[in-house]
Amino acid sequence: MTDRIGALIPLLHDGESAERMTAAKALAGIGPAALPELLIALGDPDPRLRMWAAYTLGMIGDKGAVPALMSALEDGDPGVAKWAAAALRRIRDATGGCGCRSC
Repeated sequence: MTDRIGALIPLLHDGESAERMTAAKALAGIGPAALPELLIALGDPDPRLRMWAAYTLGMIGDKGAVPALMSALEDGDPGVAKWAAAALRRIRDATGGCGCRSC
């Protein structure tokens, strides 16, 4: 499974829009096992990869992503901050609270 996750992350970074969406859906289908790689991607220098990582973390909906997503709210790229906020809302709605102490 780690090989599959490792193959999907580059698609989030370099793929065309449809490929990125497909990779995000596949990673979300893998679930929490994809969190470590996505959390690393959330710290990548490329804002497009950070944005897709935040989006995908929201699709997975695991509370383990909350601290990194909270940090991503302060990202200098507005797209990353927007998708981090959306991911936190999705986690909150799916789990009855995101664990950020603000909900």
